[in-house]
Parts: sequence; structure tokens; C-alpha cells
Amino acid sequence: MADLFELGQLASYMQSDLDQASAELARALTTALIRAEVGTVRYDAMADLSPFLPVALDVARRIMDPNKGKRSTTRQIDDYSETDSYVTDAPSAPALTEDERAQVLAAAGIASSGAFTIRPAYVAPVRHCGRW
Repeated sequence: MADLFELGQLASYMQSDLDQASAELARALTTALIRAEVGTVRYDAMADLSPFLPVALDVARRIMDPNKGKRSTTRQIDDYSETDSYVTDAPSAPALTEDERAQVLAAAGIASSGAFTIRPAYVAPVRHCGRW
């Protein structure tokens, strides 16, 4: 299975030096997400994976973001300032956003269903012999 991007491309995209093991994990997770969305058979049959590159780099950058979920507040009174750092939420499993999902499907040549999908949920009762 071909790589979606080179580790050097991710480092350039993020404009920073990356830990190789972490970057390889981000690439593997990103590949798994996109491959699952497209379908393994279709993905493996694709000779050119470059249409996925923009989405793949965005997803990998999100996975590699060292400040994910970290926030800070600063209070200042005259010359005195104090900063509190805290985590707002626990890191979640990587996932494609709806926009990324649509971009991946378009790059794979899979037609989207349109603006919305209607799925009937109500099944009307059947009338038998004049009774319900």
C-alpha cells in the first residue's frame, strides 16, 4: 500500500521538525481513515493517491498538534500577570470532518448524495380484512 504523503511533506506543511515515530503514526492513522472512507478495494486499486494529499496533510497535522485541547487564561493587574494553563477536553480519536469526508469522496470519484438524504423511518400499519 502506497503512502499518502512523505514525512518530509508533513514537516514542511507543519513548518516544524517532527518526531519520526509520531509522524509515521499520524500518517498510518490518516491513511486508515481515508482508506476506510473510500473503501479498501477502491483505495487499493487507485494508482494515483495525490488527490487525497490536501485532506491527508490537514488530518495528520490535526493528529500531530501538540496543543490539542490545551488552553490558557491570563489575568493581569497593573504590573502583575498570572497565566493558568489547562486542558479543555480529552484528546479524541482522529476522525474526518464532514467537509473532509466530502473532499475524500470527490477525490475518489464517488458521487455524493446531494444536499441531504431522506431515509423513511415510519412504516404504516397494513390493513387486513377491514381491521388494523
